[in-house]
Amino acid sequence: MTQHEHAATGCGLSQCDAILCYLTGCIGQWVPMPDLARISGGYAVHSRIADLRKRGHRIEWMQERRAGTRKVWSYYRLEAHE
Repeated sequence: MTQHEHAATGCGLSQCDAILCYLTGCIGQWVPMPDLARISGGYAVHSRIADLRKRGHRIEWMQERRAGTRKVWSYYRLEAHE
């Protein structure tokens, strides 16, 4: 089911809408990718962020490498409207 088909069912927020809602509540703050995956119910967060950007939302992305590990942490934040 596509995002548009899901939204048309009225069964709740799409993954994009859930992410946007969460980012709006944390406006200006960096939000870890696992938090967005949890609230959206899926791990295609970067794809959903791309969809939101296509809708005109300005969302920044940052990566952080933790010292002593090979792990890379991704964070997103919604830019405040002026």
